[in-house]
Amino acid sequence: MVDCVGGTLECGKPLWYEDDIQLTCMRTNKIAIFALGFLLVAGRTLANDTTARVGAGGIVPLKSSQIRMVSELLEVSTKSIRVKYIFLNEDSADVRTTVAFPMPSYGWTSGDSALEGNVGPLKTFKHLVNGVPVLTQIERKAVVSGRNITDQLRKIGLTDNQIFVTFGKCVSSNSSGVNCGLSKRQQAEIERLIGNGNDDPTWRVEETVFWDQVFPAGQPIEVRHEYAPFVGMSYTSPYQESPRYAGTSPADYLPRVTPLNRPVDSNEACLDDGIGQALRKKVGTIVEGGTSSVQVILNDVEYILGTGRNWKGPIQDFKLRIEKSSPDQIISLCFPGKPRRISPTVLEFSQSDYVPQDRLIVYFFTLMRP
Repeated sequence: MVDCVGGTLECGKPLWYEDDIQLTCMRTNKIAIFALGFLLVAGRTLANDTTARVGAGGIVPLKSSQIRMVSELLEVSTKSIRVKYIFLNEDSADVRTTVAFPMPSYGWTSGDSALEGNVGPLKTFKHLVNGVPVLTQIERKAVVSGRNITDQLRKIGLTDNQIFVTFGKCVSSNSSGVNCGLSKRQQAEIERLIGNGNDDPTWRVEETVFWDQVFPAGQPIEVRHEYAPFVGMSYTSPYQESPRYAGTSPADYLPRVTPLNRPVDSNEACLDDGIGQALRKKVGTIVEGGTSSVQVILNDVEYILGTGRNWKGPIQDFKLRIEKSSPDQIISLCFPGKPRRISPTVLEFSQSDYVPQDRLIVYFFTLMRP
C-alpha cells in the first residue's frame, strides 16, 4: 500500500518542493513490532525508546498497554541527535520496567579512508529524566548474519576489548593484507566460525543502551537523550571539465556504494527529479564562479521510528526538526506533511496522533569546490 501526502499522486513524483527540500510519497508498511536484532542491522540505525526485558538471550522489546507517549520532539543533524519525550502512565499503579534504546551497529574497517573514521562504540549518551541525569548500561554483542557469536569469540580467547573495540588490533598492509594481533590458531578458528573463507574480523557489534525506569501512576515524566549520531559520508564529482555536464538524474549525485559497501538506494530518502534540479542549480552557480570541478558530499543519518509503536496508542504530538549545517545545504527525506521554516537552517514537521513510520533517513547534500 502506498500512502501519499496531499493527494493521490504517483509515488516518486514531488508533492511539495522548496529550493532545499523535497517531499514525495512515503511508503508505509503495516508490520509487527521489530525484534531487536532487526533494528540493529543497518550501520547507521538509531531508535526510539521501547520498553524491554533483559533475559538470558539479551534485551527483548515489549509492548506497553499502560504507558502513552504524549509527545516527542526529535531534532536531527549531522552533529547530534536530541530527543525529548513526555510519557504518561495511564494505569492506576506505578509501572517499573526496563527501557532500551538500540544504537547503530558497527564493524571493523581498514582505516584506509577518512570516510571510515566514524564507526565504533558509543562514546557519549546523555540521559535525563525530569531534568536529572540517570545512569545507563550498555549491552554489546558480536553478530554475523543474525547469529550472536560473542561467547564463541570469548572461548577462542578474545577479550571484550578485542571483540567490541579493537577487533583484535587488526591493521591493513599493502604487502600482506590484513594483520591482526591474534595467534594463527585464533585466526583459523575465527575463519571457521564465520565461514566466509576470510580471517578478517567481519562480525558486527550490536549495542543497546538500557536503564530501569519507574513510570508513576497518572503523572507525566520527561525523558531526554542527546548523543552524536553515526553519520554516513560519501562524495562524488558530477561536474568535471565540461560545463554542460552536471548530472542528468538524482542518482548521478550519489556514489555507487557507501563506505560500508552498501548499494545506495535513492528511494530511501525520496530522492527524485526535484532534488536533482536543485543539485544541478547549485552546481551551475559554483561553475559560474569559475572552477573545473564541483564536489558533492553526501552525509546521511538514519533513525528508527518504528519502536515508537511499542507504547500505548499513537504519539499525540510529534515534532521533527531537521537542522542543516549551513543554509546552502540541500535536504532530502521521506516524511508526511509540509514543514515550516523556523530559521535559515532549521525545518520543522508536526504530526498529531502520529503512528510512526518504520524509519527516517535524511540526506544532507553539501556542494563545494574541491
